Amino acid sequence: MNSDMQKISILGKISCFCLMLVLIAIAASLASGSEPYASDQAGDRQTVQDMEVRVNPDRNVNCVKTMEKGSMTIAVLGSDELDVKKIQANSATVSSVKSAGKVEPYAMEYRDINSDGYEDLVMNFNCHELMTQLDLKKCFCNEVPLMVRATIEENEGAKTIEGSDKTLILPRFR
Repeated sequence: MNSDMQKISILGKISCFCLMLVLIAIAASLASGSEPYASDQAGDRQTVQDMEVRVNPDRNVNCVKTMEKGSMTIAVLGSDELDVKKIQANSATVSSVKSAGKVEPYAMEYRDINSDGYEDLVMNFNCHELMTQLDLKKCFCNEVPLMVRATIEENEGAKTIEGSDKTLILPRFR
């Protein structure tokens, strides 16, 4: 075998080894789970209504790359108990248990993304802003829960609603 063939063989083995390490890291992080979200205020939990949230509902794979440009979609699912049109637009934020930062959506729309007959609130966030404000770059190859918190207007006054969904943070491969 000449030296060029040996180099190709070694490079192939190294890339296979690196891929195996990434897969093992992903499997280990999925097996370990994550800590549940703790509310900002200790006595606040009884006044908070839960909502169902989906990160990247239009994608087959729920992940985001650390250097991804563009937007990430997060949806609040409507139901019998939650009319998403009552959510105050300027109150919606996304945060992470990994940092103290919060990010507001740059665009919102109402559409039924899960075909259940209820309108859903679909919010678009800048990927770069999410990565920097929520400090997600250091979480690559881990599933990170993203927490959506908003205020809803009801007959008896404003009420806080919250929900979360996980997304996998991947490094950007070229």
